[in-house]
Amino acid sequence: MTSDEIEAIKSKIDIVDVVSEYAGLKKKGKAYWACCPFHTEKTPSFCVSREKQTYYCFGCGNGGDLISFVMNAEHLTFHETLERLAERAGIRLERRGKNIPRNAQRKVEINAAALKFFRDELASHGGDAARKYLERRNLNPEECRRFEIGWAPNSWVKLTNEMLKLGYTKNELLKSGLVSEGRTRDELYDRFRGRVIFPIHNITGRLIGFGGRLIDGDGAKYLNSPESKLFSKRYNLYLLDKAKNDIYAQKSVILVEGYMDAIRAHLFGYKNTVASLGTSLTDEHALLLKRLADVCYVCYDTDSAGEAAALRAMYILQSHGVKAMRVIWKDGKDPDELLQQEGGRELFESSIKEALPLPLFHAKLKEADIQNTYTAQGAIDELLKGLASLPVFEVMPYYDELSGLLGVFPHELRAMLLSHAQHGEREKFTAENDTILNSEALECHADDIEFIFCSLLRKDEAFRKSCSLEETVKLIEDESVQNVVYALLSGEDPVTLADRWHQIGDGKSLAIIAKGDSLAAREGIESETYVKIIETLKSRYLRRRSSVLLQKIKNGTSSDNEYKEYLECVKSLKGGDVRA
Repeated sequence: MTSDEIEAIKSKIDIVDVVSEYAGLKKKGKAYWACCPFHTEKTPSFCVSREKQTYYCFGCGNGGDLISFVMNAEHLTFHETLERLAERAGIRLERRGKNIPRNAQRKVEINAAALKFFRDELASHGGDAARKYLERRNLNPEECRRFEIGWAPNSWVKLTNEMLKLGYTKNELLKSGLVSEGRTRDELYDRFRGRVIFPIHNITGRLIGFGGRLIDGDGAKYLNSPESKLFSKRYNLYLLDKAKNDIYAQKSVILVEGYMDAIRAHLFGYKNTVASLGTSLTDEHALLLKRLADVCYVCYDTDSAGEAAALRAMYILQSHGVKAMRVIWKDGKDPDELLQQEGGRELFESSIKEALPLPLFHAKLKEADIQNTYTAQGAIDELLKGLASLPVFEVMPYYDELSGLLGVFPHELRAMLLSHAQHGEREKFTAENDTILNSEALECHADDIEFIFCSLLRKDEAFRKSCSLEETVKLIEDESVQNVVYALLSGEDPVTLADRWHQIGDGKSLAIIAKGDSLAAREGIESETYVKIIETLKSRYLRRRSSVLLQKIKNGTSSDNEYKEYLECVKSLKGGDVRA
């Protein structure tokens, strides 16, 4: 995407409209105020400027522009935020590299039309079998509407014909994955038939595909949209769009296998639950979760396939810095069954609390094989290989239990793990490469006038041109604010500069500007006052500088030039010209 596109988005979306969806804004003077959506407070300290299109919280220091706000509020990357805002603004972004192609928006439109068809079909006379199935699964109509569940009728062409009537071409339908080719390219048939439909959204809420559950007859029990640049199972998790804020708030995520497991957990208040889309957990999934959570509770099935999938998932999560905990349900039930039985909520809670950390879960899986003479060595080697891939501090708390299982002393276990690690069995993992805006509180020790000065510099081009870079930067005491002033006076357009700060994740510079905007709005300061502002900064600089020089004079370490400079500082402070 280009800077022009980013500015087009900002020009079409008012930050006040967006923020008001998260906080109850009230206008006071030229600014809007509310209790901060990023921390708990009783007195409003969160300020939004419609004029400057920025926000700042005087309580926690969170600040920036429209893009910063959505990134922080929705826990999205820069590119994800632009994608979401572009849809809202009705702007089609230019895409490069691995990003979604231009026809992605058309596919999303087709998916939206298909979802309406599926939901209408569920409510129609033809959806009777699906409604009865959902009733047996204890989902009422309101819950089905909440999760946008639909029905694909057991027809070969009903969806195809409906979409053609809406004006979509055969080629577009084929590319969408909603239909498949028959014996010839002109013969199309519906991909989803006789299936309950679950819409799949990406983390930004974009409708990217569908999952279908067969309720009768032969065929695969579950069927997803085909892989494409828009829909890829390895990059998405079911209900992550709904769960992300709760995951971030709790710093933990519950990972289940099925659509119904995830839905049931949400209905019981566990809104930090997501499900993998019929595929093993991937590095990309782990990176998604790492952005939001510190701990992941893995709730896969307890059969042999489920246990193997859980173990693999846990090592992937742990390798990316997410603590993995294995949840084992009583009597082998899945979350959907467990929560619906008598006392299910209590059993669910106790199972979560009793979840096993990765080292102990892996040891538990191998316990029987370790105690068998014929399989012991292979099981021990496999366990040690896995544990050696983890940082020592993640295994150390469990040395006593692990060494007891292996029949060795704790110091011997440590030596065994070190030996495996030294033989090259410790894997190296890559870090996420997409930019996440640093949303930590602004740690900056500048006073209000320096923040306001940055705001005026950004806003007023004539003011920027009148300022000497070298002479102006030295007036600023705080190093972080100095960097912002230097950037603003280096000739780069402030709009382009802000876009670059977003892309490199420099939330601090954006927050400095936003705080200045909010202070200026609160105090009613306009650009016309820039002369007084810079005079004040110059006077303060002269005082600081004269103090340093006087100390050197007293110590006998000053040069002739420094003595002359001191006299000039004193003269200026007594009434000389202090303008830059």
